[in-house]
Amino acid sequence: MSPWKPLGLIASGRMRDSLLLRRPALCRFLGPVAAADARLASRYANRLRAGQPARPAELRNCGLILVQAGPADLDRVLPLLRAAAPLRGTHLALLSTQLDSSALEEFRASGARVCSVAAAPAAARDLIVLEGDSAAMRRARPWLEEAHLRCLELKPRTKPLFLLGLQAVTGLLPPLLDAAMRSLRAAGLPAAEARRMLRFLAESAVRSFVAHGRKGWENPAAPGRLPLLERQLEAAMAQNPPLAAFQQALLRAVGEFYGQRPGEPQPGEEESRVLRFPASITKV
Repeated sequence: MSPWKPLGLIASGRMRDSLLLRRPALCRFLGPVAAADARLASRYANRLRAGQPARPAELRNCGLILVQAGPADLDRVLPLLRAAAPLRGTHLALLSTQLDSSALEEFRASGARVCSVAAAPAAARDLIVLEGDSAAMRRARPWLEEAHLRCLELKPRTKPLFLLGLQAVTGLLPPLLDAAMRSLRAAGLPAAEARRMLRFLAESAVRSFVAHGRKGWENPAAPGRLPLLERQLEAAMAQNPPLAAFQQALLRAVGEFYGQRPGEPQPGEEESRVLRFPASITKV
């Protein structure tokens, strides 16, 4: 018998976005399903087409207990886990995009082995990131891999950094592209042409970064480009002050991120990589 059998589930909140629905094979060996009440547990089992309603105490003998909960649902799940105590030696897998294994710290302190499981961006939608106790990840990995999911392990307690990295693309890149689009449109380009141009440039920039990292980056504030940059910012300020201010703030942020103050090269830095800013940018 495989180490994750039987599978138990404690759930709260919406099941619509659950990894269990995206990959029905994960529910193949699902047994007891516990929730705030028997009716809700039955609803979860019916939605998953697997398992049967149960009381929390019935999960104690499961090889792996899945905990389906997001940040808003955690407070409703914790009492159910307490009702399943004692959990010493039990393996818990928290199915949550945002929460890491520290969300179940009180059960780790009482002897449980805890990990978090979350889907990660991938073209085939088959990539999972695991974080937490090594014993819990070893128990969860074969369950995930049997459903043909690829697993990557994060360092303990680093899931917030992982999410921040994803957010830099999903949350910060769109405003940057919007600023670029506004500049092109203000210059008179038709929307369709501006979109095609942005797509080409964005894809080229991504390919260059993947291949070369920061070395493939062209510094817009390099000494030879300063006069041109100054004229660009002056034109933007005349046409669209908020857009110009956004670009200035972004350029300052780039300098701070690379640990440089305007006009000060780092030891050993190539002159073409030095962040030198015109006065209009350095003013806060």
